[in-house]
Amino acid sequence: MDIIEHDVETIKDRMHCPSTGEVIFSPGHEAIDGKANAFIAYWHGEILDDPEIKDPVLLDAWKEFFEENWEEAIEDMSFYEMVEKFLKEFKSDQWIVYKCKFPGMACGPVNSTIYMVVAAETVMEQDPE
Repeated sequence: MDIIEHDVETIKDRMHCPSTGEVIFSPGHEAIDGKANAFIAYWHGEILDDPEIKDPVLLDAWKEFFEENWEEAIEDMSFYEMVEKFLKEFKSDQWIVYKCKFPGMACGPVNSTIYMVVAAETVMEQDPE
C-alpha cells in the first residue's frame, strides 16, 4: 500500500472519506473514529506491536508477518521500519495508509505517530467548519 505522510494540525485538519461521508477525525472530534467503515486499521507509535485491525485478511497477514519476522528483523530495524515494511508489502487497491504525526505536550512538545489504513478515497483536508 502507499504511505502518505501528514503532520496533522489538530485545530484545522480532518480526515474524511467522501464515498462513505464519514469523518474519521477533525477538530471537533475528541478521538479517531475507529468504528467508521472507511477506517480499516491503525498502529499507534507507543504500541506498534499491538495494532487495532478490523479487516480479517489484514489481521491474519499481520499475525503471520509478526510471528515469522518480528524477533529476527527487529535486530536490524526499528519498530517503525518494521510496520512500514509490512504495510508497503501488503497489496491493496482499496486502501491507503496515512502516517500521521499528531502534536502533543508532555514535558515539552512531542509528536505521536499513528499509521492508519483507510479506504483509498479518504482524504486529509482543512475542516470546513
